[in-house]
Amino acid sequence: MSQMTISSRLGRTAALGARGRARAVDAAPTSANHGFRLVCALLVALTFTAVLLLNTVRAEGSYVLSTLEVEATALHDEKVTLADELAGKESSEHLAQAATKLKMVPSTSTATLRLSDGSLTGVASKVDGSRTLTVDLPSTGTAPAKDD
Repeated sequence: MSQMTISSRLGRTAALGARGRARAVDAAPTSANHGFRLVCALLVALTFTAVLLLNTVRAEGSYVLSTLEVEATALHDEKVTLADELAGKESSEHLAQAATKLKMVPSTSTATLRLSDGSLTGVASKVDGSRTLTVDLPSTGTAPAKDD
C-alpha cells in the first residue's frame, strides 16, 4: 500500500511540473559562509609558508654540511701530506744528512742523566779533540758579564 502512495505522489509531481506550478530550488544554503572559507584559505596559506620555510632551512643546512665536508676533506689531505713529510724528516737518512750539515759526528760514548734522582750514568768523552764547537747566539742587546 505504501508503494502505491509513493507512485501516486511521484505522478502528481510530474504532472505539476508539466503545468508550470513546480519551481526550481537551490540545494546550497542562501547565506554564504565567508568566515569558513577565509579560515580554510588562511590555513592553506600558513601551511605553504611553513613548508617553504622548512625547505629553505633544510637547504641551508645541506649547503653548510657540503661546505664542511669539503673543508674536512681538504684538512684530511693536508694531514696526510704533513704526516708523510714528518715521516721523511724523522728518517735516519735525513737526520744523518742534517747532522752532517751541522758538522756533527757520531758519538763513541754516551752518558745519560736520570731526572728522577739526578744521577749520571755512563761516561761521555770527546769525539775529536781537534774540533771545537762554537755556538752563535743572537744578540740580546745586553752587555756580557765581566769576570772579577
